Amino acid sequence: MAMIEVKHLRLITAIEKTGSLSKAAQSLFLTQSALSQQLRQLEESVGTPLFKRTHKQLHFTAAGKLFREKASQILSDFSVLEEELDAIRQTEAATYIHGYSIAEAQRLQDQASTVADFIHWDSDWPSGESVLEIGCGVGAQTSIIASRNPETHFTSVDISKASLEIAQQKIASLQLPNVNFQVADVEALPYSDASFDHVFVCFLLEHLSKPALALQELQRVLKPGGSITVVEGDHGSTFFYPDQAVARKAVAAQVKLQRKNGGNANIGRELYPLLAKTGFQDIRVSPRQIYVDDHKPALQEGFIRHTFTAMIEGIAEDAVAEKVISTQEMQEGIDALLQTAESGGTFSYTFFKAKAWK
Repeated sequence: MAMIEVKHLRLITAIEKTGSLSKAAQSLFLTQSALSQQLRQLEESVGTPLFKRTHKQLHFTAAGKLFREKASQILSDFSVLEEELDAIRQTEAATYIHGYSIAEAQRLQDQASTVADFIHWDSDWPSGESVLEIGCGVGAQTSIIASRNPETHFTSVDISKASLEIAQQKIASLQLPNVNFQVADVEALPYSDASFDHVFVCFLLEHLSKPALALQELQRVLKPGGSITVVEGDHGSTFFYPDQAVARKAVAAQVKLQRKNGGNANIGRELYPLLAKTGFQDIRVSPRQIYVDDHKPALQEGFIRHTFTAMIEGIAEDAVAEKVISTQEMQEGIDALLQTAESGGTFSYTFFKAKAWK
């Protein structure tokens, strides 16, 4: 049997809806002869008639009815698939350079657990109050803050439905009942003014072309006197030994690629002015430095190999495609970064955590 194509499924549903070949042809922008030929090829392919023709009318045979039913179901599923893939493409093109692959999802989980003690030792909110988490992604940070604050109510949102599905599975596996998820765009949130007691943002602003607009929208949904907590990295704070030029070039490639996509990998240093410009008060910024050497083997593995270098590896293909670095230079740079996790190597990186009030 020859392969049944999507055009055949659409042909059958069009005939069902219109009731005739001529009208079906018009709806599909085909000539009637072209449609008749496709129908003939389809019937030859399945080996049985799909219609009975009586008095210039088409009537579905038993095989035709089965085909019609399955075609409708498959096209519906196909439409949903197209919408979800399109949402991912739009998100990646507009805001992210990190992908939504299984490997990237795992890297984000590894990163969250590795840096949790540095970032989240003071991520606490009062019991009974509400926190809006923006850009929750696959729930890597969500699982940590929700576990630390079991009596606080979290609304965690992301623009990617695919990421939220992973996040929901993660939170369900941890049996955390204090988190609700919703698809939402940070620049146009579906909430009324002053809806939340607090806002939490982690590793999102670096991906946005207009972070100030996002902060303005977050201020709108924040209650008077409410707090905002923002955590971002800064690739300009990366220092390591052995200090090889190829390693620095690989890091620079990630910074350049993110800039080409409208983001800013060095945004950590800008948190204070960004929050001040958007009207937040009593801004407090705390650098969170991670330093690694032989005395910290867990960080050699968790941070150097599986967080930072894994991130550089994750953008390698795109960086080469955008001609910000060559394939050879990128591979040599990754190898050099991994050498900093070997005996005698050192690595230092600084995250910035800011807290401010409305």
